[in-house]
Amino acid sequence: MSSKKVVVTGGSGFIGSHLVRLLDAKGYDVLVYDNFSNGSGRKNLPKNIKIVKGDILDFSRMKSYFKNSKMVFNLAVLPLPMSFDTPDELVKVNDYGSYLVGKVCNELKTKLVHVSSSEAYGTAMYSTMKETHPLVPTTIYASSKAASELYIKSFEQSYGLEFVIVRPFNAYGEFMRQDAYAAAIPKFYSRISEGKNPVIYGTGNQTRDLTHVQDTANGIYLAAIESRAVGGIFNIAQGKETKIKDLAKIMIKKYAEITGKELKLNLEFKKERPGDVKRHLGDISLAAKVLGFKPRIDLDEGIGRYIKWRFTKEKHTKG
Repeated sequence: MSSKKVVVTGGSGFIGSHLVRLLDAKGYDVLVYDNFSNGSGRKNLPKNIKIVKGDILDFSRMKSYFKNSKMVFNLAVLPLPMSFDTPDELVKVNDYGSYLVGKVCNELKTKLVHVSSSEAYGTAMYSTMKETHPLVPTTIYASSKAASELYIKSFEQSYGLEFVIVRPFNAYGEFMRQDAYAAAIPKFYSRISEGKNPVIYGTGNQTRDLTHVQDTANGIYLAAIESRAVGGIFNIAQGKETKIKDLAKIMIKKYAEITGKELKLNLEFKKERPGDVKRHLGDISLAAKVLGFKPRIDLDEGIGRYIKWRFTKEKHTKG
């Protein structure tokens, strides 16, 4: 990147905070622009990072703070479960907000790295899922991510906006949220640590391409700095699929190994959730070829890291 000043919208979020840490370690002058409605606040960000509380629905505020930045990473988003709780708000932020970020970057002639989601694909029609896989979203959230990509691409077609779109697959790891909007891994951990059976919705045969968040952040960074990536769309994934029921078993085993606790747990099954994707497996050959991307943290290591982080954090909280 020709300039060291970059902006990360949604920089306090799960993936955003890891990306900010990576950019900071690489020597970039990072500005986090976030309204803190969906992230973890400032606690997971380096102390030297500049932070502005702002909304991506506020065009004039974005424009004033994005000036003189050569790169904007757009990770501001409302999460998937809000598809069912407050879909109107989700569409407003994820779609109109992304449009406004694109508009700001277009007017400032700033490169945009837009972080979409593998949810835009829906359930895999074939394996593995290339970037050309049809977008058949199954939730309002997934539809909003698919639509946001079209807004960004339309700015390039109409005005020549310089952009890259990244589609991460099922990121997990340290700093994952533990509240009602959390994914399977934090929820499994909470149950297992309390000596309760992990709860699985549906058969548990649905698969995910689980990618450690540090690999996800690195993939986004590589897409930003590679000149050949401009105008492209890239999957960032582990490139391996795991059944949800197997994930639960792995977590029970790793928790017992790490904590030394003897566990006698089974899997508990409940009714399938609406809009749940049945299969996800990302093809990362394009990212490997163009970006030099290669995931470094396998599932066993990544789950071990996450469990150690949660266990240590909770010990300190209780102590």
